[in-house]
Amino acid sequence: MTSDHFPRPGISVIVITLNEENNIRPCLDSLKRQNYPSENYEVIVVDASSDATPIIAAEFAGVRVVKSTKGFSRQKNVGWQAACFDIVAFTDADCLVSGNWLSTIAEVMNNPEIVAVTGDSLAPPNSNWFDLCVTCVGHPGGGAIGFDANVKPGSQGISFIAGCHAIFRKAIIAAVGGFDPDFQEGGEDVDLSRRLRQAGYRLDYMSELTIYHKPHTPFWHYVKWNIGVGVTKFSLNRPSLGKIIFDPRFPLWPLLGLVLWFYWFLSIPFSALLFMPIAWVVYLAGLYCFSTPFQLLLVRRRQIGLDLLSTFTMVPFLVLVRQVAMAFGQLKKWSRLRRVQT
Repeated sequence: MTSDHFPRPGISVIVITLNEENNIRPCLDSLKRQNYPSENYEVIVVDASSDATPIIAAEFAGVRVVKSTKGFSRQKNVGWQAACFDIVAFTDADCLVSGNWLSTIAEVMNNPEIVAVTGDSLAPPNSNWFDLCVTCVGHPGGGAIGFDANVKPGSQGISFIAGCHAIFRKAIIAAVGGFDPDFQEGGEDVDLSRRLRQAGYRLDYMSELTIYHKPHTPFWHYVKWNIGVGVTKFSLNRPSLGKIIFDPRFPLWPLLGLVLWFYWFLSIPFSALLFMPIAWVVYLAGLYCFSTPFQLLLVRRRQIGLDLLSTFTMVPFLVLVRQVAMAFGQLKKWSRLRRVQT
């Protein structure tokens, strides 16, 4: 999409923030460096911070800072309701957008049949090795692999739109009542997508739309973020305690397996050591058979810039960590609700 001969509709860009003083300046810099008429777009920062985020955001001419209490759904509702234009584009404070992002949105949304669309959320160009490995897990928004790692585009569109890179016509958000206030910790994007599809709206994916999402690193930040994803997953699906605990990814089972292996190693070290590479090959085979992101990573790793060794070692390890952390997050949310109910 490179044509300059198409209308430039008004676009409201919404960034929700909570203590993002280390990220907001680069994000807003990228939003102000658009090859798009300045009078045809606005940037709204919906802020719930206790740090310098709103002060930094206010330094940017034309950026509107709106105060809000914290919460994903709450802040996004404040944002789209404050928007002046009919097209609203959400991105995150830890994202950078390409210079033609708004122009591409405009060209895509000039098709009246498109009412909700997302694109890729790739690894930033300056990503180091571990950053790249983290984004090659395929999250958030598809990471370095591309969003089609997480959704399968088809004749009925896609199943959901990622909140870090989401473009809607404002009228359809209003038509389904906005973001559900029950989703203040995340999951508001999947919930809204579900309700839009139930109402008969089509959700689209366009690879031409590109942003760059800062990876969730270092390692312990990656773990913490995935625990939060588990909290979100519980809010969306409400699994029973039994389903959470007896999932093989629940932290108890990997820990038990490690203890048993260590006991095995103390008894018969050679066979225990021999078992490890065999178990890893079986795990990789399982990933290949059942994980679309891993399948696509094998196809696209050279384009991404990831070496083969990391593809078969660090990335699968991070996938395993993600699954265990999410299981812990689900238990954390279940426990919290249980305390409230009692």
